[in-house]
Amino acid sequence: MEDVSRRLKITFLITTIFFIALVVISIPAYAWFANRELTVYAPVDVETSLYIGAGNQEDIRYLSFEGIDATSNKRYIDYVFCISGEFVRYYKIQLAYTTNNQFTFGLFRATTKLNEKNPNYDDVVNYIPKTGNNHNPITYYISNLGEVVGDYKNQNGEAILGIKDTTDDYYSDTYGDYTNVDRNAVPLYWQTRNTINVGQTASFVHYYILRLYLGEKDENDRESDILCIAAKVCSSSSD
Repeated sequence: MEDVSRRLKITFLITTIFFIALVVISIPAYAWFANRELTVYAPVDVETSLYIGAGNQEDIRYLSFEGIDATSNKRYIDYVFCISGEFVRYYKIQLAYTTNNQFTFGLFRATTKLNEKNPNYDDVVNYIPKTGNNHNPITYYISNLGEVVGDYKNQNGEAILGIKDTTDDYYSDTYGDYTNVDRNAVPLYWQTRNTINVGQTASFVHYYILRLYLGEKDENDRESDILCIAAKVCSSSSD
């Protein structure tokens, strides 16, 4: 039996944020999203829809971050997710996460086509479909489009912490005037720097590799974090 003491008991909860004000307000820890007209796994309106899923365009609940081994010599772990939609021209991706474990993330465009593989990256992700009759692994590569550049909106200097200050909009949107908050419970907010251009196609599926960097974490303890992945419809390339 595998020695469970060597497995890091970290659970990332993939929070689904619906484009309904009542639901967003019911998740105060992520009130930042309430004022930015987001959609995650829910249609914006009759004509435009944007969804987030796991690999193979499966339900987001199959994107699991459990069982991370912080003692591994490999200091990052890759996960596949997708963004799909209809009648969307532009969008941005947003991450918000708590910082108990001091992890950081990188985002890369992914492809299943070997001839599009960027030779600078040797890592692949073998995703095993969770639904349907075919459970053969699907191999995803980092595509020629490479890393998706983004910026933190509320990073506290160089620290892997969100700004804990009621004068900061991101903090006050979440906690208001309340200050008795653990510093690691203040989410860090990240957003792609540029809009992602879908083009003129009526429907699309884009795959991404989310890379979790373990940083200096080297013990398998029971710390946990919350990670929220969101997508935002943009009206133009300059949004």
